[in-house]
Amino acid sequence: MKSGSATLTTKEARLAVAHAIQRHLDMHGLARKDLIRDYLSKATIDKVFQGEFSERTLTKIEGILKTTFATTGHGDERRAPNRLGGYSYDSAEKLIGDYLCVRPMFSDKINLSAYLIAITWNERERCLCFAERARHDDRYTKDGQISIPLGLPFLNLISEHAGVLRTILLSHPDHAGICRGIISTLSNPKGAIYIPVAAPIFLRRLKAGETPETGVITPKTVAYAGFVKELASVAAEEYGVFVAVPGSVAATV
Repeated sequence: MKSGSATLTTKEARLAVAHAIQRHLDMHGLARKDLIRDYLSKATIDKVFQGEFSERTLTKIEGILKTTFATTGHGDERRAPNRLGGYSYDSAEKLIGDYLCVRPMFSDKINLSAYLIAITWNERERCLCFAERARHDDRYTKDGQISIPLGLPFLNLISEHAGVLRTILLSHPDHAGICRGIISTLSNPKGAIYIPVAAPIFLRRLKAGETPETGVITPKTVAYAGFVKELASVAAEEYGVFVAVPGSVAATV
């Protein structure tokens, strides 16, 4: 297992590696203390997460965790981690842009929620990332990473906060720049009550300078009927399937 020392020449690069190590520990339920060995002191580990370490120290950590954190060349640096699908910047660049996001509101059965999502390439994270904005319920605003499974026509917008995961599984954009799929998250209807919820959702790439209406979309809104049609297409065109209990009336989207 060989580390790519070319990526350790700057403090920023070492901090990016340290961030990747921390993310690996978090994902596997490990703590920094789990890296301590007779040949790797606590003081040395603490310095790693301050971006102060040698290639030799990194090699020891990679041996303990049985994975590689540094890369060997510019092309590899612009490739997402394998856990996110291992996609390259070049293959994912077409997804970068601003999108309108529309889904049903979880608090009622009539109105829709519309807000914006920006997709960018994050050099530090080495992957596509997304950030929500212009949400009417801004306390629930999310950001996170994007996975693109190898060989499948989908992308997954993943956000995590305090152990709570939210996923938005979408098709790749069609000729009109529309991605359709399913959001799976927790609904918080009131107080300390939380309920798992899944719903259809779509993203539409925005044109330069376009400023779509966002917020609560009611039946009186001009765009409402078109938004409902796009949401209904998730199930109708099998971008997602909502499975009903056998013998029950099938749910409609």
